[in-house]
Amino acid sequence: MASDEGRAKSYLRAAFVNIYNLSMFGGAMVAAAATGEYVLAAAAVGMEAVWLLFGPDFRPFRRAVDRADRAERDKADRARVDKLMESLPERDWQRAKALDELRREVERDMQNNPSFQAILLQSELDKLSQLHQSFVHLANACARAETYLSALDPRELERQLKAQEAITQKMTDPQVKELAQKNIEVIRKRQSTIGEIENFLARARGQMNLIENSVRLLRDQALTMTSPSQLGDQLDDLLTGVEALQASTKETEAIFASSRMDPISPISSEQVAQSGSSRVRG
Repeated sequence: MASDEGRAKSYLRAAFVNIYNLSMFGGAMVAAAATGEYVLAAAAVGMEAVWLLFGPDFRPFRRAVDRADRAERDKADRARVDKLMESLPERDWQRAKALDELRREVERDMQNNPSFQAILLQSELDKLSQLHQSFVHLANACARAETYLSALDPRELERQLKAQEAITQKMTDPQVKELAQKNIEVIRKRQSTIGEIENFLARARGQMNLIENSVRLLRDQALTMTSPSQLGDQLDDLLTGVEALQASTKETEAIFASSRMDPISPISSEQVAQSGSSRVRG
């Protein structure tokens, strides 16, 4: 209901602020003010009221508003995707560019397929565009994950973990043992984080490959399909998989944000020695 009300308000606003309505209504009011013909002003107000009452419900007007809104959204989406593509590594940029070209070929063949009706086809073509955008978003998330992982050394984390575990076993100072235990907890959390990011990366790369292969298959089938539903079913399956991964993408972004915190500094051998010396002196 809220969505329908929102669309109705959008049509009403479009009916009022479009250039033709404002020009005619404004012109009539200026002419009335200049000539003193207030009957003209009253007529203009009356006609405007009638237009705003019935105009937003005219189907041709609604279709025109929908086309304009879609064009504006497409332009904004295209700008966002282009910006994301600029930050992709060369290999992923080439893949995204090739997929976009393939998408355009599928759209062209679908539009040339005599079995399809343009109205029914548009929603499927929108899904195809959405699929390319999702591919770029996944590629961007993968690039960030790979950059993050490349800066880590799992073997060094394991070495630190063993060192901290040894401290908890050998040292008797409560503060030293407490700090070592906290380091162990942080290191294990980092190891768990690395595992989560690696799992996400494997799923995202697999989904990207599936998108590419599926769009290539659609390209092969484009001219022989007999119904837009054949295209829609395949695209819906792909988008469902992408949507499931989008939740993982948000979780991975949260991991990146939380991982910016500096971990507790490992206790050095010098600190251990100093702690031991302090106890002897005491």
